Amino acid sequence: MPVKFRVSLIPAQAVPTSELLADRLHGLFFSLLTDELGEEIHSQGKVKPFSLNFLVEYEGRLQPLFTTEFQKADKIILEISFLDEALFPKFLSSYLLVDKELRLGKVKLRKLKKPHIRERELISYTKLFEEALPSRRIELKFMSPTTFRRGSLDHPLPEPELIFKGLIRKWQRFSDLKIGVDLREIIKEKIAVAGVWIGTRRVSLSSLGWIGGFTGRVALSVEERSEEALKWLNALADFGEFAGVGRKTTMGFGAVKLIGTPQ
Repeated sequence: MPVKFRVSLIPAQAVPTSELLADRLHGLFFSLLTDELGEEIHSQGKVKPFSLNFLVEYEGRLQPLFTTEFQKADKIILEISFLDEALFPKFLSSYLLVDKELRLGKVKLRKLKKPHIRERELISYTKLFEEALPSRRIELKFMSPTTFRRGSLDHPLPEPELIFKGLIRKWQRFSDLKIGVDLREIIKEKIAVAGVWIGTRRVSLSSLGWIGGFTGRVALSVEERSEEALKWLNALADFGEFAGVGRKTTMGFGAVKLIGTPQ
């Protein structure tokens, strides 16, 4: 059962958004965990059981970190998705009960004690599939920069095969409901980009230079008649809201939403 929720951190003074780099916030997430939980998550291998998205608030207005126009932030929001529900109560125990000093650089941070979760952000894998429509048009909104690894280079283009391969890998790794049809030929031969409304941007990291990715809307057209296969593709697209798409999803990249998903 995947679960998504938000936790809010209040800096002792407003921090420049230029200081809120993705890898620093990734480290901040791990500082919220006990050592035991951090080690459990690290030991999962290449397919990580979580993804992150970052938002910032300034003077009551909220925006995604990577696309914000704010120069400062007086609240930092970590949107956390666990793909294995067993991690959720362990995180809550760490977050609510462990009292240790939190810092971002030299700035102290204070936790708001009540994590925020909306009704549909705790949902079983089975329900994701059962509620999926057999739609031949899949429209996605990429809310944070998204990119894929191709050789030694970043590939910031929304290729259907790259989008779905990663989602399938994460679904098969963490779901108790395995995908019931072979989607390999479909995602390779029968899905085309029907429309794109995207832009690209660079995201600076403190230790890795920068990564380029795309944001915006992408419409996919599926030339497939099997209703079951179409349901699986739409379920996987919806699952992207929890799993993220592409590389560095544990640093806030690849945050995505299936347009038309019920709130």
